[in-house]
Amino acid sequence: MRELLRSAAGERLGLAGYDVDFAEAVDAVDGPILRTQRLQAMREPGNPAWEAFAEGRWDDALRIAAEPDPESVRFFAQLDKAGSGLRRLRIVERPLSPYLIWELHALRHRAEAGERIRVLDAGRLAGFEQKHGRIPELMVLGSRVLYEVMYDPSGTPVGARKVVEPGVVRACRVQIESLLDEAESFDSYFRHEVAGKRPQL
Repeated sequence: MRELLRSAAGERLGLAGYDVDFAEAVDAVDGPILRTQRLQAMREPGNPAWEAFAEGRWDDALRIAAEPDPESVRFFAQLDKAGSGLRRLRIVERPLSPYLIWELHALRHRAEAGERIRVLDAGRLAGFEQKHGRIPELMVLGSRVLYEVMYDPSGTPVGARKVVEPGVVRACRVQIESLLDEAESFDSYFRHEVAGKRPQL
């Protein structure tokens, strides 16, 4: 995917611009939204559950993440009504990083709200990434647009690069769908790899 993105023309968007552009693209989406996550540690300032985790307050982090989120429920219901849906490919490395243990606990509630999540061990990607490069952080919206989400060295999101070349969008979507087919269902992975684990903070 990285070689495709390197050859494609793109528009750089700051974080605020990305949020606005993404919302507009969702309103006009013509197919499933696919998300890839490859980074093993990120920062999520402004997210109360992440902030509790970052401060070492594990029980508070779990409690806040479990609080009802009607906005997410409405968002996923809206996507389903439009015949779209959001499918997330979460790639994990072993041993699980403290951040990833927290994130997978938080994702359990997004799955319950309607997000379709699958998990793939990075070890199974060695051949793919050797051939195609490390999987980027992508949001692919149907057949019209994709965003390569950008992070600073600390793992804080800073915006995205927008690509609308149909051939690039289509090729990235096909590759992500293939990886999703190989991945394990979130519920199954959580039960045997995450449930009951606490990060060493």
